[in-house]
Amino acid sequence: MKKLLLIDNSTVIINVLKDLFAKKNYYEVYVAKSLEEAKDLIDNHKFFVSISNLVLPDALNGELLSLLKSNQIPTIVLTSKIDDETISKIKKIGVIDYISKESIHELRKAYRLANLLLYVRDMEVLIVDDSSTVVSQLKNSLEGLLLNVSVANSGKSALKQLEQNPNISLIITDYHMDEMNGLEFIKKVRKGNTNSAVPILVMTSDNNNALKVNLYKNGATDFLVKPLLEEELKAKLFNTFSNMKQISDIRNYTEVIDNNVITSYTDENGTILNVSQAFCEISGYIKEELIGNSHKIVRHPDMPESLYEELWSTIKAGKVWKGEVKNLKKDGSFYWVKVVIEPNFDREGNITNFTSVRQDITDKKRIYELSITDGLTGLYNRRYFNEISKDYINQCSRDNNYFAFLILDIDNFKKYNDTYGHQKGDDVLIKVSKSLEKSFKRQSDKIFRLGGEEFGVLISAKEQSDIEKLAEQGRKDIESLGITHEKNPPLNVVTASFGLTILKDESKHIDEVYKNSDELLYKAKESGRNTVIISAP
Repeated sequence: MKKLLLIDNSTVIINVLKDLFAKKNYYEVYVAKSLEEAKDLIDNHKFFVSISNLVLPDALNGELLSLLKSNQIPTIVLTSKIDDETISKIKKIGVIDYISKESIHELRKAYRLANLLLYVRDMEVLIVDDSSTVVSQLKNSLEGLLLNVSVANSGKSALKQLEQNPNISLIITDYHMDEMNGLEFIKKVRKGNTNSAVPILVMTSDNNNALKVNLYKNGATDFLVKPLLEEELKAKLFNTFSNMKQISDIRNYTEVIDNNVITSYTDENGTILNVSQAFCEISGYIKEELIGNSHKIVRHPDMPESLYEELWSTIKAGKVWKGEVKNLKKDGSFYWVKVVIEPNFDREGNITNFTSVRQDITDKKRIYELSITDGLTGLYNRRYFNEISKDYINQCSRDNNYFAFLILDIDNFKKYNDTYGHQKGDDVLIKVSKSLEKSFKRQSDKIFRLGGEEFGVLISAKEQSDIEKLAEQGRKDIESLGITHEKNPPLNVVTASFGLTILKDESKHIDEVYKNSDELLYKAKESGRNTVIISAP
């Protein structure tokens, strides 16, 4: 961290400046309230810059600034009076700038200037002028601001330097030059590929508004009036550098956002207008594949249509939508995001487009998935059944659907394990699970391994008969696996018994439903197994 030396005998001034610098913590700040303290600190530290009072009680005749200059410490001078004599004295010594210490506003200016020096340090500036006097004046001022200066005595020479050095950050050019005037030079710079956006300050003695307009239109950043006034030069330089820093900060911030925040920007119909690089990274698509498309390109089939209907209903009403969404990558894998979508409005309050910000929660979801998934079969476990069953019933009611809960149990499974071994038993559990996933493959079907050889399915349907057909198909699919089970007559293959409870517009607790299906399962076992016993309205 660079070191900054504050020199003033006023505790108020010192405290104001220390508080300002503490906000950003760009500098390690040291304080001296006398010439002797300043000497001691300078002997023991290397300072990048100093903000110093013009005089101190023990340094009334310029000793302080002479000390700073002899140690080559760039200095911003604080003074309580700004008159011709004071200005002349300061200019003879040579400082970065002088600032009134009579207001907090001016002290903030000293603070901003010291911070700006960190940004402009070692920047390369190109002077384009054929006058050695002007060049000398400019070089002295610019090098005093810690800038690296190069010189060209013509526009043609300057263009060559620009081609060879892409690091030039600022150009100060005369307007009146042989071979190529300032306007022609600016036009060529702006048309070039290297440094085409570099700020250009134009020096001219002409008070010609038409000329200034023409220069502005062709890319001049600002003007300096000849003969050059040092205060104007520094004011224009500081203003230009401040603008450059703001642009750089915004660009850096935007780059950080672009690379790390998953964002997209769509029109009112959902067509993607722009996406961040982070969106491309997580989805596997490049921008050209996403822009002009809709978010359906990353929609995962696991996500219910009702979620997107609710999403659009919310944002079309001018409200913010928040939720968690599973998306599909280009390579077929998936990722989870936490999404916030906000509508944007014109001045009349009409929605013009939407901004979406996403947070990658894939790892969090994977951990959660592990906690709700049966390790052997990959089906949902009893914990997840307990978690979602109540909401599932309520959703069926809202959709005016029949609700059903199916319990099934593999017949004579203990005998299978005893006969064929537990490894074969695990294989049966896996095969039965796959069979259930094939039978109950609708998006709304939720399949669980409830424990041991017992499975459950939550079902929603418009027609009772559809549920009954699904259950019967599930039974047949398990039987048709044809897995030999000599202890399970009469078919001597693996089968399962089913207990099915169907409800419509009934307010029952899931525990009651579970108990009822379990009793039906028991009846199926008592009835000879490999059958479906149903309780329905």
